[in-house]
Amino acid sequence: MRRLLIGLAASALLVASAAYAVKPGENLYIKTKDAKLLEKPDAKAKVLGTLKAGQEVKWKGSDAKNKLFHSIEAGGKQGFTLQQNLSPNKPQMEIASDDGKPIDPQAFASSGAATKALSDAALTYAAETPDAATLTKGLLTAEGIAKSVPAADAQAYVAKQTGGAK
Repeated sequence: MRRLLIGLAASALLVASAAYAVKPGENLYIKTKDAKLLEKPDAKAKVLGTLKAGQEVKWKGSDAKNKLFHSIEAGGKQGFTLQQNLSPNKPQMEIASDDGKPIDPQAFASSGAATKALSDAALTYAAETPDAATLTKGLLTAEGIAKSVPAADAQAYVAKQTGGAK
């Protein structure tokens, strides 16, 4: 038990000190989408700007009173951001499957490709392949159920429709 507690404490220290691996004046990267650059080390402070994932910033150090906030310089502006927004490593780019080239994660997420359920090509393939057609009908039915039934009742509804509930 004591080993477990020591291990957990050591892990927490490593996580909490990620930004301290660099010296003031060195660069870190923003790892969170739409991180805020704040005027003061306070969550309710005036927002000076929005920082993008992968953006390089100059780290000035943690705030003396509130270690959750760190002083940074970004795009010619000085301010504060939460420690959890900072990383010593530049975030990895997503890989596009069609040509193998990396694309910006924000561009991928906003393209709709990350959430599209069934493409026209998948529907055409399904129509020509009996087993896939059955699966596709089931997926479309499940999507329709998910959209029309409240989440709390969805499991009971599916069980009833499939004969799982008596």
